[in-house]
Amino acid sequence: MKAQELERRHLAAGVRRLIEIAWTGHRPMRVASTVLVPLVVALATPGYWWILCAASTLAGLAMEVILYRWLGEVEASLDGLKLTATRKIQAQVIAATAAIVTVYCLPYVGLAFSPAPGPAVGFMFAAGAAIVLASQHVMTRNMIYYTIPVVAVGLVANGAAMGGAGHGLLLGLMGLIVTGNAIALAKGGARSFSALVDAQLASERDAAELEMRVEERTAELATAMQRAEDASRAKSAFLANMSHELRTPLNAVIGYAEIVDEDLKSGDIAESSEDVQKIRGAARHLLLLIEEVLDLSKIEAGKLNVTHEQLEASIMAGQAIAMVAPAAEKNGVVCDLVVEPDANTFVGDPKRVQQCLMNLLSNAVKFSPNGRVLLHLTRANYRDADVLCFAVHDTGVGIGGADLARLFQPFVQVDASKKRAHDGAGLGLAITRRLARLMGGDVIAESEFGRGSVFSLYLPIELSDGGARIAA
Repeated sequence: MKAQELERRHLAAGVRRLIEIAWTGHRPMRVASTVLVPLVVALATPGYWWILCAASTLAGLAMEVILYRWLGEVEASLDGLKLTATRKIQAQVIAATAAIVTVYCLPYVGLAFSPAPGPAVGFMFAAGAAIVLASQHVMTRNMIYYTIPVVAVGLVANGAAMGGAGHGLLLGLMGLIVTGNAIALAKGGARSFSALVDAQLASERDAAELEMRVEERTAELATAMQRAEDASRAKSAFLANMSHELRTPLNAVIGYAEIVDEDLKSGDIAESSEDVQKIRGAARHLLLLIEEVLDLSKIEAGKLNVTHEQLEASIMAGQAIAMVAPAAEKNGVVCDLVVEPDANTFVGDPKRVQQCLMNLLSNAVKFSPNGRVLLHLTRANYRDADVLCFAVHDTGVGIGGADLARLFQPFVQVDASKKRAHDGAGLGLAITRRLARLMGGDVIAESEFGRGSVFSLYLPIELSDGGARIAA
């Protein structure tokens, strides 16, 4: 009985929360938006598409008023209802909300077939609806699945219509991504509103217990804080540079997105394809920065697993050279590959080996403008182990002895100033060495200032039964 009563109370709390969020908090803004959008359609889109949008707005508002009044009556009697009746009310509220969303959004799905910029208006309306639905998710984790379908169709259809023949698939995919983010935001890591309430109760109990142990933990906390301050000094310098690294691609994405939006509104989309490519390039650069931070976090937490497969050295090296070729051409760098006859197979994780090689080659290309980079593959003996050596030689500026000693530390760059000539987060080499050691190998650097550098990636020819590693 206690479990049923708890469920009933939570369901009732969900209904009340929906009233608070959907019909009290941001209702004026939402209503104003739905009323104004048909006017935008009328002014911007040729034809009579605005009539359908206006009709759906009036119908949706009427349904909202009816639902709101009914919920007001239900709310007054929620505490006296039984569990089965409360469950029925919850199902009715979800069904009614889904119907209202469908009525609001269906005409905007149809804008995918209207003249420009109708699809853009439809896409923006559907995206706004996805945000609203995510904020209204309060009763059950499945509520979003009942209300989101028509919004998802609107996002995909209008996105595909905006892109035309060239980028329709890409923008349609963006619609799916927006839908997925709305679902993820709605779920918010909780299975239901009940789970949120339970978490809050558990938090309150934990807080009460914590208060009794404050004095005992104070000394330990002071020690931990001191250690954290010591560990954060290098990361503080990293963040100062990282803020610039993140803002640059973000500003590019935002800036070119605004340009594309203006082109769509004006109908002049001649240069939109080039702008979308710039958005894509900046987004990939941003993704690379984020992936570096996540990889390092996984490695430090011991959560990154690698495989040990038999790989062809020449194939892996050739793929890495091909991937770095565009950057090398842009920087005026000649890239060469030399594979010795004895450099055949080795053991490693193909994805992580490629990541290591790309980090080393990208650095060599970056710091050797109008120079030469050589990837030399040979069999070698390293720390009494038979290994394959990927040696990356460059004709760059070189690295001094003091800087060389701290080169593989995370968040460390030889030039950490904000006015440095080369970008980067200072994580690539640290990640490369740690990945190499996870695969049973190692990375070392040899350099002299003004005379170039050699970075050698050693990976085992084969692993022993015990998985012995060659790195200390």
